[in-house]
Amino acid sequence: MRGRIVLAFLLVMAALGVDPTSSQAQTPQQKERTAVPTREQMRQKMNENLLVLMCGSLGAPYIQLGHDISVVVNDGDNLRILPVVSDGALTNVRDVLYLRGVDLGITTVQILNTLRTSNEFGPNLDRQITYIAPLSVDTLHILARPGIERIEDLKGKKVSFNSKGSGTARFTPLVFKALGIDVQETTMAQGDAIEAMRNGELDATACSCPMPLPAFPAVKPEWGFRFLDVPYIPAFEQDYVPANIANENYPNLVAKEHKVQTIATSTILIAFNWARGNEHYKRIEKFVDAFFSKANELRKPPRHPAWRDVNMAGTIRGWQRFAAAQEWIDRNAAKPAPASIDSTLARAQAAGSAPRDPAEQERLFQEFLKWSQRQKP
Repeated sequence: MRGRIVLAFLLVMAALGVDPTSSQAQTPQQKERTAVPTREQMRQKMNENLLVLMCGSLGAPYIQLGHDISVVVNDGDNLRILPVVSDGALTNVRDVLYLRGVDLGITTVQILNTLRTSNEFGPNLDRQITYIAPLSVDTLHILARPGIERIEDLKGKKVSFNSKGSGTARFTPLVFKALGIDVQETTMAQGDAIEAMRNGELDATACSCPMPLPAFPAVKPEWGFRFLDVPYIPAFEQDYVPANIANENYPNLVAKEHKVQTIATSTILIAFNWARGNEHYKRIEKFVDAFFSKANELRKPPRHPAWRDVNMAGTIRGWQRFAAAQEWIDRNAAKPAPASIDSTLARAQAAGSAPRDPAEQERLFQEFLKWSQRQKP
């Protein structure tokens, strides 16, 4: 009897022109089962919406900035940012240029300008690397053991310049040389450096990083560590602006009403200059839309405080913005982006260094204006 019913059903379906094995003849439960993507479909979807972002070493701010971007921008399998621990800002440029699967990287304007001049990664770097947005201000921190009062006291001493491959390792030794201070150079992550300082194996650690640097708030006042002033001299005018480190940045290391004088540069998010329509271009274009659309979320706690002062529409003199990023800004900006990142950098640094002192903010900004005028041909 059951066989006759099945046969009759098949004959009716055939008369209607419907394949009984097709989706039209399937029950809702059957349709749900067949809607599950195959392994290959899932693999394709996940990979076409994944972007790899090269950040920095553990315990340094770049990896936190990358993590912030990932948390805010991620949209399941529709868009996923994978922040990766790296050697730092210098090697991140190389990885964006040459490493298969890398889409984005965090570096500094100073590094890009130097590499463009040196041709270390080949000629025409400014045609191959584009920026998406400024991310933060990198402030030079020099933290020293007890008994070291001035940066000059580090002459002949052992100083760590962050992780090997970082912007700090490449450029901060040049700051010491410009000041006429010869030191014993080494490299290690900031957490390791602090432990080495406590054990008497290291005299100071340096990091050109956004404030606050994650490893430093854990330093106990009773250890006697202190930040050293870095004087602003004419040799620094090409790559740095004056800056301060204040109690608001590190209550455990800077006394109230006291400010540590130092220098700063800027951090940016970069991508390769892919041709429009390329699959890599489309993937980054999708990221750009989510990144700029959710920028306000990055400025809220518990994201890194550096996000609160950054102007993502700020421009980088001498470098081109990724085309999709510029188009997004043009469509959404209420007014044109500033002509140069320099004023944005100075205003942001002034606000971060003296958040409760408008007069001090203005003084810092005016110093920048004088510096900027000297850069004009």
